[in-house]
Amino acid sequence: MTELQTLRADSLAPVACALSAAPRMRYWKPAPALDGLVSGYHLYAVHAAPGKLHRDVFQPAWANLRVVLTPGSEWSVRVGEGEWQRVGDCTLFGPSSHVTWSQSSSGVVIGVGLTPLGWARLSKVNAAHWANRVGDCEGEFEGAMAALRPLLCAAPGDDALPLLLDAFLIGAMARPTRLDPAIARLHAAVVDPASVTVRAMASRVGVTSRSLERLAARAFGFPPKLLLRRARFLRSLHAIRRAEPHDRTTAIDPGYTDYSHFVRDAHDFLGMSPGAFLKLDMPLFKQSAMLREQVLGAPAQALGTR
Repeated sequence: MTELQTLRADSLAPVACALSAAPRMRYWKPAPALDGLVSGYHLYAVHAAPGKLHRDVFQPAWANLRVVLTPGSEWSVRVGEGEWQRVGDCTLFGPSSHVTWSQSSSGVVIGVGLTPLGWARLSKVNAAHWANRVGDCEGEFEGAMAALRPLLCAAPGDDALPLLLDAFLIGAMARPTRLDPAIARLHAAVVDPASVTVRAMASRVGVTSRSLERLAARAFGFPPKLLLRRARFLRSLHAIRRAEPHDRTTAIDPGYTDYSHFVRDAHDFLGMSPGAFLKLDMPLFKQSAMLREQVLGAPAQALGTR
């Protein structure tokens, strides 16, 4: 990753964050040069009362890089039923098939959503290695990501952040891979509601079923069948989130045999029924779904085509 290595992390001294700590959420589209590689940028600034924690949840998604900009912030996450772990200054959230629970003190976080194609451009490691994992991004990206944090902390305002991220990532993701066309076709198939079988998806991508399995592990993190299930579930979850309670049984994806089938998937992906999940106090999740759809075109990263 030559472009990343040109940024020497050890030559940059830590700086205080110049950004406001006021609670807010922002989403931005990346530069056109990153279209299809980066799903979007996000900023979460949360406030927790003294002695209390802000609690929320991230929905199943592709990989994300998240950088904590406020010194002293305490942030822990748990993927599904896994163990709680502390989030560092620069953290890689791998592709997920479970929700990720979050608890934190006040702080500001900037994030980069990586599409499967973006992952293949940025990392030589199979995405499956990071499935449902959260960890330090420095080991994965050769230590260069630490160079980004001081630049973001010194930004004069929120709207400077996407410009800095664009400049950092365009060079890092500039080199195509031989798998790019197949990854793009598979991504389009995964988010297409008309995709209902792995065999049809393999035909659309133009590869054998075995090759499809390898391609999915390399860039997407999960087997093709699970990718289809996750997309169908998320479409249905956001459909019932928008629907009136009495319309929820008819709002789900027609690929489900019945509502009970959808509820069984909810227990796999959420760890609880969809009704119980939507009753939780999750201000970040609910605001994120609405704002993300307005700015980036889909209420969930795993449903977008960017």
